[in-house]
Amino acid sequence: MKRLAIVALSALMSVNAFALFSETEPNNTRATADMVIYNLRNTPPFADVGVLNLAQNDSDFFKIRLNAGDYLTAITFPIQSNYFSPDTVMALFDATGNQAIVWNDDAGSGFGSAIRWQADFTGDYYIAITGYHGVAGRDQLSYYENATHYEAGAYILTVSVVPEPASMIALGTGLAGLLALRRRRK
Repeated sequence: MKRLAIVALSALMSVNAFALFSETEPNNTRATADMVIYNLRNTPPFADVGVLNLAQNDSDFFKIRLNAGDYLTAITFPIQSNYFSPDTVMALFDATGNQAIVWNDDAGSGFGSAIRWQADFTGDYYIAITGYHGVAGRDQLSYYENATHYEAGAYILTVSVVPEPASMIALGTGLAGLLALRRRRK
């Protein structure tokens, strides 16, 4: 029974952790978004990290598939000048809306950005990142797709997705049941 509990807990805690990704320019709009975070191997939970570059007047868009109830965390960390450059602004959009679902500028100390959100519905979402260029419109798609800014340099983007707790419980219960059945047959 102890072994069964360890196996079930290990399955619940397993993560397709830290696959590296990069960007392909141009990826300045939803239409040209990189799909490196968007593939079928990334079934939650997973975490991906990329060392990316922001150029003057540049934006970076990444497409991600979320299921209803998934928890998304995305964080930028400026590394051109640790904590300070480039100063990023980040938002999450659905496939059709021009209004950000959630956005952030200057999370914590320094000038990185962080968003945390639980998906309302299953579908495609877009993470948009650009350089800071004023406070007006940071929740609008046009702020990211038509960026005019002087921020430039390398930054780290970390994206993680965890399924809602009921899915994790169902997965653990199913694994425990399969292991118990196997053990009973022996």
